[in-house]
Amino acid sequence: MGSTAVKPARRFLHICYCCHDVEPVTEFLVNGLGLRLVMRTPKEWGPGKILGIDRDTYGETTFVYDQRGARVSPAVEVQAWIDPALEGAPSLDPLEVGVKALGFSVRKIDETVARLTGMGCTVAFNGRSPFGLAARMVDATGVTIEIMENALLSEGHAQFRHLRVTSTNLDASLPFYERLGFALIERASFSEGSWAGAPEAVDGEFARLRLPDEPFEVQLVQWNTPASHGRHYANPQHAGLFRMALGVEDTRAAYEELKAEGVVFERPPMDVILNGTPVPEMWICFLNDPDGVPFEFVQRPRAAFK
Repeated sequence: MGSTAVKPARRFLHICYCCHDVEPVTEFLVNGLGLRLVMRTPKEWGPGKILGIDRDTYGETTFVYDQRGARVSPAVEVQAWIDPALEGAPSLDPLEVGVKALGFSVRKIDETVARLTGMGCTVAFNGRSPFGLAARMVDATGVTIEIMENALLSEGHAQFRHLRVTSTNLDASLPFYERLGFALIERASFSEGSWAGAPEAVDGEFARLRLPDEPFEVQLVQWNTPASHGRHYANPQHAGLFRMALGVEDTRAAYEELKAEGVVFERPPMDVILNGTPVPEMWICFLNDPDGVPFEFVQRPRAAFK
């Protein structure tokens, strides 16, 4: 992959959270983490071809941002699958390849843990991780939420911080992420795994990555002993954290350039309209990292953001 080529991705737009009902998940994000419900699509039928489904699908979606607002913050795209029905359960095995956790910064970890526990979350870990003091919690639908402390934030208002992804081979994954536009912030090893639900004694590595227009991170984690295994689930209606949307200036131009370099896309760009929202029509296409973790390019000019 050529180092002189334009790197298309500028920022995270959203992380898809697949569930069977948007209401309890949205309520949890708003009341538990202080996020803001900004947009909602109506419950309706729509074309499934954009996601590789050969028929119309029926569902509903909400978009929930942190207090910085939609022109700064990424979002959780809470997507309810009704037809086809939601399938499977979020993976809780830290060694299994795929998206493992969505991370937030909060003013005080202990107060947030207490609040989320009262809303049905289970505390899986509270202590020191390779990234600092952190708490790992599992919400009522089985999705893992990680929280870390930032004393500069307002109480009760979480801020999007990171996405943790298990990889089989950092040396294979990093060129892919860097070609999209991610910059490597830090790469290091670790020898203790209880922070992620792995055995206490492990051998692993991580790489912290960031896009140029925001501080939200991807934490790629490679487990050596015991080893990472499997592949990210493929069906878009699988429960849990599924895919990540990245903002690009021109989806079709990015598609043509990366395709010419040998990057494999799921299908050519398609024009999509989000009914019931102020978002204009947009061009979208999908591609996967070397472990099958799905990303989408969404056409969003930098001028649309602060």
